[in-house]
Amino acid sequence: MKVITLLGSDFSESCLLLSQKIDKEYNPDLVIGVLTGGGYVGREIFKTLSGMSGRKYAEIKIQRPDTRQKENGLLKLVLKYSPTFLLNWLRMLESVVLEKKARKHNPKRSGTIAIPNDIDSFLKETPKNILLVDDAIDSGATLNLLKEYLESHYDNAAIKIAVITVTTPHPIIDADFFLYHNRVLVRFPWSNDVKKKR
Repeated sequence: MKVITLLGSDFSESCLLLSQKIDKEYNPDLVIGVLTGGGYVGREIFKTLSGMSGRKYAEIKIQRPDTRQKENGLLKLVLKYSPTFLLNWLRMLESVVLEKKARKHNPKRSGTIAIPNDIDSFLKETPKNILLVDDAIDSGATLNLLKEYLESHYDNAAIKIAVITVTTPHPIIDADFFLYHNRVLVRFPWSNDVKKKR
């Protein structure tokens, strides 16, 4: 397991590489960025995919309760001043703990999914190719929830998933397109533990 940081041009380049992988095999009618991280990745992917002038982009938010804890002000302050080696160790520890929890309890997500009206109408017209984009798959529960929702509401939707990294060896749902699938944890520009240059 290792931690890498993708900021600035490294992040843009990674999104471009992922977009090129998608272009070789899939032509989505709709790209959905799963907020928060998937929104950043999704917008980059949408901009760099080739073809299709009628392609649409949407963003969906599914807030996980454990993510809210990371938004604590004191914790953010501690993370801001911690050395990178400690931040990397904490990320790896969190990943191991979450992986063990997922093995013990089959992780499920619940929540309300609101599809914008224009996207709902678009999806009901004819069968569509949908690309779900997120920054990472950990347990896979969030993307599984969204995929099951879309499949149950839109007949004949062909759904594929793209992420920068899959962090666990056996998620509930896997990515069709990815850059890393070997337990690489990625620190993104929006991560709470990112060290911003002054």
